[in-house]
Amino acid sequence: MNLEDMKGAVILLGLVALIGAAVAIALDEFQTDLTENSSAWNTSNSGLDGVVNATGFLDTIGTIVGVAVLIGVVILAFRFARA
Repeated sequence: MNLEDMKGAVILLGLVALIGAAVAIALDEFQTDLTENSSAWNTSNSGLDGVVNATGFLDTIGTIVGVAVLIGVVILAFRFARA
């Protein structure tokens, strides 16, 4: 895997974060119009909790992708230094 291959992973990570944020905002706005503790409110609250939990791992995934890119750059630097 090289740096060109990492572009797709970084773009995908950004898209997931963007979509997650948009869904969370939409659910939050929708929930403000509902009666608290109604079935619709509880459903939207569960959906909002799910989105928050799913996107909560994005910082960890981003760190792993960043470290993988850094390790790849270091390996390439040592490979070119030997040649």
